[in-house]
Amino acid sequence: MKKLELVLEKEPNNYSKILELSSSIAEFDKENVRFSVDAGVINRLGKELVGRHETAVSELVKNSYDADALTVDLYFKDCDKPGGTLTIEDSGLGMTREQLVKGFMTISSSDKIHNPKSPRYNRTRAGQKGIGRFATQRIGQELTIVTQTLKSDKALKVTIDWDKYEMDSNLLLISNTIEEVEKEKEEGTTLTIKNVRDSWSDSMIRRAYKYITDLLQPFPLSDRFEESTNDPGFKVTFYRDNIIVVDEQSAFFQHALAEIEAYVDEEGQGYYSFKSDKLSISEEVYLIGKKEREDKFHSLKNVHFKAYYFVWNAGYISRSVEKHIRENAREYGGVRLYRNGFRVLPYGEPQNDWLRLDASVARRSIIAPHANINFFGFVEVIDRDGEYFQEQSSREGLLENESLDELKDFGYKVLTDVAIKVSHARERKGTAGQKGWDKKTTKDVIKEVKKEFDEISKDDKGNITVKLKTISKKLEELEEVEEKETLEREAKAKELLKEIQLLRILASLGLTIGEFVHEVNHYEPAFKYDAEFLTNLIKDTEGKKAGIRLQKNLEAFTVYTSFFKDAISKNVNRELEPIELREPVSNFIEIITPDLIRSNINFEKPEFIGYNLFTCPMHSSEWASILFNFYTNAKKAIAKKATTGKIAIEAGKIKDKVYLEFSDNGIGIAPDKEDEIFEAFYTTSNPSGSSSTELEELSGTGLGLKIVKDIIEGYGGEVFVTKPKENYKTTIRIELPKTNIEDYE
Repeated sequence: MKKLELVLEKEPNNYSKILELSSSIAEFDKENVRFSVDAGVINRLGKELVGRHETAVSELVKNSYDADALTVDLYFKDCDKPGGTLTIEDSGLGMTREQLVKGFMTISSSDKIHNPKSPRYNRTRAGQKGIGRFATQRIGQELTIVTQTLKSDKALKVTIDWDKYEMDSNLLLISNTIEEVEKEKEEGTTLTIKNVRDSWSDSMIRRAYKYITDLLQPFPLSDRFEESTNDPGFKVTFYRDNIIVVDEQSAFFQHALAEIEAYVDEEGQGYYSFKSDKLSISEEVYLIGKKEREDKFHSLKNVHFKAYYFVWNAGYISRSVEKHIRENAREYGGVRLYRNGFRVLPYGEPQNDWLRLDASVARRSIIAPHANINFFGFVEVIDRDGEYFQEQSSREGLLENESLDELKDFGYKVLTDVAIKVSHARERKGTAGQKGWDKKTTKDVIKEVKKEFDEISKDDKGNITVKLKTISKKLEELEEVEEKETLEREAKAKELLKEIQLLRILASLGLTIGEFVHEVNHYEPAFKYDAEFLTNLIKDTEGKKAGIRLQKNLEAFTVYTSFFKDAISKNVNRELEPIELREPVSNFIEIITPDLIRSNINFEKPEFIGYNLFTCPMHSSEWASILFNFYTNAKKAIAKKATTGKIAIEAGKIKDKVYLEFSDNGIGIAPDKEDEIFEAFYTTSNPSGSSSTELEELSGTGLGLKIVKDIIEGYGGEVFVTKPKENYKTTIRIELPKTNIEDYE
């Protein structure tokens, strides 16, 4: 008490000392007990609440979204190894001193409970309650926050050293200085996380981006106008050493089949262009109408239109990515309307068919895919004085007039024209009434055009003849390009054929194994009886040992055959059912235990985090394939390292997913190969040459993980290389949709 009195008298502003002494005085109160908080809780919460660093980054981005940011830029500097710096800059509202202290610096803050919507754009809060601050602890050792609001004259700066939060120290007694500094920008927050704890590969950065894509509105908004008071969207860009790793263009729109732009000039003439890298279509400008000055839009001036065109289930997008994009298309698909830079509702909302695209699909006069779900886009009109477009009194939409009719006609013509042209490029029928349509190849078309030009050039027409010869030469160049593309297609076809042939081998091997297991079942009892009988007959010690070994080997062999028999019998039943991950893992370990002993590999006891780890409905036999593929790859990696092997399995659940991680201490996987290992025919095994058997060659084809990927993605899941567990070199993670078993029953 005397010490406290002395500090209050001489150092009344030394709040840290006052808190420390007050806490010590409380210990003398023998009649009452109070909760205290160990500072080590910060480290535990960081690891337990934010298990993976990709999740940690996504939580920080969600905090920016909740702060009504329009853009968030993440800069990974020297993060290819631990010790780098991650900077997160957003254009949100920033924090006042009170919000910083009572929000960010308060564990289990109730702010998001009291304010479930953001103040500016009325966004539903995305961040989990209070997890953001622990995410920064999970990512790196030191955090610096610089934040400012529109109304503030200065910015606030706080630096937190997470290593100060050690066990056996009082959380209340650890202080962090808050200071005022010059503003970096009008409003927003910058987080700088130093001494990053983990290395970041490009695939990890892309996964972090994927975790926040549900917040992104996958359509662009032109920056020609002031921002709308309606939510104009949320854009996130990830940089590594100032080079873009992933943004909305690379993660989303790169998968579009075509990119479309259109405009109406001052004279009311409409133009459009489109390009498609996937179909090798370069950009070309087309008139809307058969010739200039025809079909002019008298009420439209300076209209700008942009859209991305997607064709589903056509092989242009990988299955896992297509599922995600199509889900977004259901909510954000179609074309949104902006007037003078402000969003006009309800145009482009779900079920709104203002361009009559869905109605056109129903009529079937245009066969090419052109529904709202096939497009993401926007159209902008400039009408400062309200001369052409007027809002309805209800503020819902525009008055139906000639200008709006022309705008609808403009949008419809552009999108349907492009859809038809793309169908022709895909060698598909574009319209129901299309006559004389056949699937001619590019080479056929080139030959026909050349023939026409050759016939014309036979006449003596001077310059025209020279010009036609020039065009003919260009066509020859096109023919060479087409021939090269044909060779590339043939090479891809050969690769696909090789994959199909190997899959047929696998299928036939499966049938052979089934027949083998069936036959072996008849002999197993006799083998077992004879081995036991012979062991009892042998009297000498060495012979007795050999007999016992024979019995044990037969037992292991029986376990193997029982496993395959069980897998095959279950596969006969085509019904899918949720799989509790403990079951396939337990069966797998029982089977491989004899091989583990022979291979000198230690298998740690599996760790199951939580109960009811039920996957989406699957075939149980598929898990045998998955785990055996992981195991054989792990064995090869361990053998190459020539070390005592270690393997571990962890399974658990996060939100609406269950996961399984398979780890080994082999040679590891280079960061630039983490995605390649799941591609067909990628392998680090060397076939044993011309004398090798078909089965030996099959074991090194690189189809194993491709099959695993196909199985997992077929159920809407994901498989990828993640950060290795401690004391391991490789960890492969599977994530699958979770089944709530009570609902399923």
